[in-house]
Amino acid sequence: MATNLYEKIEAKGALDAERILAAAREKASATMKSELAAAEAEATARIRAAERIAADRVKAVRTDAVQLAKKATLEVRKAVIDGVFADAAKALDEWSDDAYADLVVTLLKQDGLTGSETIHVAAKDRARFLALFSSAADGCLDILAKRLKQPKFRLMLAAEPADIAGGFLVVGTHYDVDHAWTTILSDLRDATEPELADILFSEGA
Repeated sequence: MATNLYEKIEAKGALDAERILAAAREKASATMKSELAAAEAEATARIRAAERIAADRVKAVRTDAVQLAKKATLEVRKAVIDGVFADAAKALDEWSDDAYADLVVTLLKQDGLTGSETIHVAAKDRARFLALFSSAADGCLDILAKRLKQPKFRLMLAAEPADIAGGFLVVGTHYDVDHAWTTILSDLRDATEPELADILFSEGA
């Protein structure tokens, strides 16, 4: 009788153990599957994030490259325009005496002279100015006055040269006028700024 009882207990214990083991295996399997799914999801998320970062970096690099190219193009265009104005300043110095004299007279006619002004010229232009506009080489610009159709004017050439690269300055009692080549060309550049901006910033130019 006792033997049968023990056998029953052992049999029940074995059955319970199998059930416990089966439940444990099932739980372990479910946990493993869940953890694998979570790991795969996290890995996928990281891959997607890395792809986005890579795409952003590629886009940033591409944008930077485009901006650098535009900057280089702008600098080249500005250099070309600067060169044009530098060449223009040089060309003014290379004008013939007749063209140079005509330009001086044209500019002075716009100044509303009173007749007692002093003209200051660049050092390299002094001899030329005297040769063109003074009959006595004493600084009195009598020929210039006649060309202005104002023979009574007593315009004088300053003894000291002007601190300019080319052109001249008019110094009066109540006003001064700057006719340096750099000033004239700077004013021209300002006046043509919209056109220059179109050249500088136009696409595909």
